Parts: sequence; structure tokens; C-alpha cells
Amino acid sequence: MAQPAALPLDSVALLHAAFDVHVHGQPDVAPGLQLRGSDLETIRLAHGYGVSGWVLKSHLWLTTDRARLLQEQAGGIGFTVYGSVTLNPVMGGLSAAVVELAAAHGARVVFLPTWGSAADVARDGYIARLLGAAAPSFRAYSAANAISLLRPDGRLSGAATEVVDACRALGLSLATGHASLPESRAVADYCAQTGQRLLVTHPLHYATSAAELRDFTELGAYVEFCNGPLLHPDGHVTIRDIHDAITALGTDRAVLSTDAFSRWAPPQPECLRMFAEQLAYLGWSAGDLHRMLAVNPRDFLGIPQREVPPSDPEES
Repeated sequence: MAQPAALPLDSVALLHAAFDVHVHGQPDVAPGLQLRGSDLETIRLAHGYGVSGWVLKSHLWLTTDRARLLQEQAGGIGFTVYGSVTLNPVMGGLSAAVVELAAAHGARVVFLPTWGSAADVARDGYIARLLGAAAPSFRAYSAANAISLLRPDGRLSGAATEVVDACRALGLSLATGHASLPESRAVADYCAQTGQRLLVTHPLHYATSAAELRDFTELGAYVEFCNGPLLHPDGHVTIRDIHDAITALGTDRAVLSTDAFSRWAPPQPECLRMFAEQLAYLGWSAGDLHRMLAVNPRDFLGIPQREVPPSDPEES
């Protein structure tokens, strides 16, 4: 990896064939939480930036219908929108049946519980605070229905293993949601045993050092780094933290995404551009960025790769 330098590529080349596996549409947690542009407007903008597809995520509902509609509305431009399901209590929690129904409806990714996880309830996570403002009964509901992925002895629960098994049988990709690090490690271990594709979702929210994440990459899991949290006024993760983590782990299992859904954040493709530009400034090459933005996300999703990206001028 080179030392910080002038950027070698324009923005479209930098995001060539990128696939964002963590996109929040509008609205997500509440209609009043507005984003910068409608989903369709943002898709068209993303396509202009060189982005080739999204996984649409919701903390509340199955996104397959929205994904299908957006795919139809954006027809002809070569942009792919995949739906997903997050196994929070409102969707039935840890349930193989929910996974099977989501797959039958076209879901590509299953997220383990986010605000519904016992770990997130215990730390009063950001999404829970937003939902609590939108629904007066939410806090009592989430506390009463908090989901743990582990048995009392620390092993993965039967329901969690059934979810992993269902994803494996149906060819779906699995992400850890807002699980604690011990929960995520147990999931990663079981996924390694079964051959299930796994993404550890924004782990710098929970880890104190990149060294804690090596277990995941050694088990074959992908590790996600998001731009959205870098923009939050209360965020504690910086771009240099992400740079240091990627330096420690390498690019082979790293995935870059946005996870942005706040009024102060730019539209998704601009968030992704900012992220890539900052990492390029810190020395990551066009090839490094293409692997983390395009190659690894496709491997995680189990979909074909796109054409090879342009090289840095100094690499040609």
C-alpha cells in the first residue's frame, strides 16, 4: 500500500462496478427521517457514479417488494436491487420459516437482529432511540422480545443454527446485524463449519481493536466497514480507524458499504464516493478499492463478478 498521495482516479472510475450491500431506503425507521432524495432518484445517481447495485435493508420490514418495484422502475440502466430481511421481532425473530418465506419472495440477504438483539437492547442503540421516538410502546416491546443468539453455556442457540442452515440450503447470504462480538464469533464459527457466506456487520461499533476481528477473517467471514457512521455527530469511529483496521486485516475479506440514512448525510453514491476518495488519499490503490467495493461484495452475495476495473495511472 502506498503512502498518502494525490488521487489517481476520477469518481466514476473509483466506484466502477461497486455493489453496496447495506443501503437504507426512504423511509426506513420513520417517515419523518428524510434522506437526500427518493430511492429511484438515488439509484439513477448511483448508476451515474459507476455503482452497479444495492442490497436494500430495513430495520423493520422485508424489502423484497420495494426492491422489485425499484428494479422495474430503473429498468434498462443495468442496475441491480436485491431485497433482504432483518430478523427483528416484528418479522418473527430467529425463524427458519421467515428465512424460507423471504427467500420465496426474492430476498438475497438475511440480517440477524439489529434493534431486536439483546445486545442492542442492553446498550440502548441508536436505531432503538429513533424507533422509541416514533412509537411510544417500542421500548417495552423491544425489552420484552429481545433476542439472544447464544445459549446460557455460550453456544449458538438452536434457532440461530436453524437460520444459518436455512440460509445455506437456500443460497442466501447472512449478516450479523447488531450481534455482540461473542455472538458474532459463534455465528462465524458455525458458518465456517457449514460453508455459509457471512458478513460481520460494522464490527468497529463493538470491537476495541482490529486484532479482535482477525478471528472472523481467519474463519472466512467478510468484515464490513461503513461510511454512514463516520458522518454521525455522535460517531466514535473515524476514517483512520477504518484505514488502520484494513491495514491490520488486509483487503481480501473487507467490504465497504454506506449504511447511511440521516438528513446530514449525502445520497448513497456520494457517501460511497467520499469513503473511497478518503481511503484513496490514505494510500489504498484502485485495485484495493475495487476488491472491497466490487469483488468482495459480489463474493459475499454469491453473484458473478463484473469486468476488471481500470488501473491507477502509475500502475499501467
